[in-house]
Amino acid sequence: MLQKINGVELFVESYGQGEPVILVHGLTADHHSMENIGEWLKDDYQVILYDCRGHGQSEKPAHYTLMDHAQDLLGIMDFYGLTQANVIGESMGTYISQQAAILAPERFRKLILLVPKAHGKTSSVQRLLEEAGKSLNEVSQEEMMAIIGKATYAPTTPKEMILQAMEKMAGGVELTPKQKAAVDEALAGFDLRPNLGKITCPTLVCSGKYDGLNPPDMGREVADLIPNARFELFEHSGHLLVVEEEEKCKQLVRNFLQEAK
Repeated sequence: MLQKINGVELFVESYGQGEPVILVHGLTADHHSMENIGEWLKDDYQVILYDCRGHGQSEKPAHYTLMDHAQDLLGIMDFYGLTQANVIGESMGTYISQQAAILAPERFRKLILLVPKAHGKTSSVQRLLEEAGKSLNEVSQEEMMAIIGKATYAPTTPKEMILQAMEKMAGGVELTPKQKAAVDEALAGFDLRPNLGKITCPTLVCSGKYDGLNPPDMGREVADLIPNARFELFEHSGHLLVVEEEEKCKQLVRNFLQEAK
């Protein structure tokens, strides 16, 4: 359903019962890319998924920032009447989650960051496209997936799994060139490192050994800067831990959420 949150129409969806867990997707994807995680948790948690502004079925303003994304996440907590929530972000969703947890650390019960980084001149996707002589606002979703796919998966990941994951990661709504440009501009030059020490909740940081988008040293940096954060390296994954090492990721996520604070 579409709901007015922080001044824009956002597509939000909620199912399951229990402690709330909000899932925040990656760049140019939408809530569908987080459904695997939702399936793991729906029997024990209230799962909340949404399309970030500029993505999926949500409103697509011409200009917005990472701070707007973070305020949207906090606005979703307000919409559901949540004083606190667990939050799981993937890739771009980790930048949004980190920024929101810096702004309002008391609102976060636990934080799980899948393939994160804390700074960048551009989005990781735009960086790879530039290296291939392309830009985000000129390639189709299919071309973009083909280019970044080589840097996204471990060498041992089966081709069938790659194709299925890329289809889901692409989302259900292809963005126009202007919309893709706005998506990338929102992340231009962000640097959360000076403020990561403000995050106070238990935090799990996970990176893939073969991730060419957000390499594991970027994940370790995030974990080092967040007080008492825990770092986990996935030895057989690239950027999509949820697919490439699904069972390990599932157990880590569930166990971390169930641990006492």
